[in-house]
Amino acid sequence: IVSRKINKFVIKKQISSKEKLLQASSEFAFKVKSEIMLVSEDNVYNSDQSGFNVETHASRTLALKGSLKVDYLAQSLNSLTHSYTIEPIVSANGDLKSPLLIKETSGKFGPIVEKTLYKADNIVVFASKSGKLTFDLAINWFANVFLPNTGENSVLLLDSWTGQTEKKFDNIDKDNKNIQIFTIPAGTTGLIQPLDIYTFRPWKNFLRQFSDIVMLYNYDVNLHLRNNIQSLIHNQFSSPRFKNVFRYAWWKCGYIADKPHKSEVPVDF
Repeated sequence: IVSRKINKFVIKKQISSKEKLLQASSEFAFKVKSEIMLVSEDNVYNSDQSGFNVETHASRTLALKGSLKVDYLAQSLNSLTHSYTIEPIVSANGDLKSPLLIKETSGKFGPIVEKTLYKADNIVVFASKSGKLTFDLAINWFANVFLPNTGENSVLLLDSWTGQTEKKFDNIDKDNKNIQIFTIPAGTTGLIQPLDIYTFRPWKNFLRQFSDIVMLYNYDVNLHLRNNIQSLIHNQFSSPRFKNVFRYAWWKCGYIADKPHKSEVPVDF
């Protein structure tokens, strides 16, 4: 035992709450593992949203020792503070589904923007004032993005946001498909949500490195064209060689038994 600096003060109630969250996450993981045995890894999915700045760079660079101020070149200062969100779908067997949902903060698209908006087969773009999912957009996403990707029997893991519970999707025509929605217990997404555990981090690392290389070599790429760039990233991560990146996240959450072999990530290339 050695002397260490205290990083954070907690109260007994928080310790008790943590134990309850661990118990809830363990029970949920067991439930999902049981379901995977019934419907297979191919038919169990996780989807979640994560925010991105329009222009993203690494927060560190090389500078002379003792430098008090370090400047870094960006294409647009506004792009460093404006954001959007993406929402991928991954299965327990490591497949990244297509299309990727991108949510922009423009409220709604005007006719000119709609006409000139970059479109690709592997992305679909929604607009909302917050740049996040709304109840109506959740219905649209479920019916037009998720359902076409599923088999006859499937399970979807979603966080506890009230706009995407199973009852919210009851009135959607599921084309005779049996879709079960499992709600991840509130407060446990950092423990048992695959996309949170190990997907968004390598995704954002790839975007940072890509953006930094564009600036370093002065490539003719507009970094604020997020639809183009996210389409590229989604395409790269969809390669079969990266399946174990996603499977690792499911294993880390306790949903699959066998630890996948170590996988390269797109940033390695």
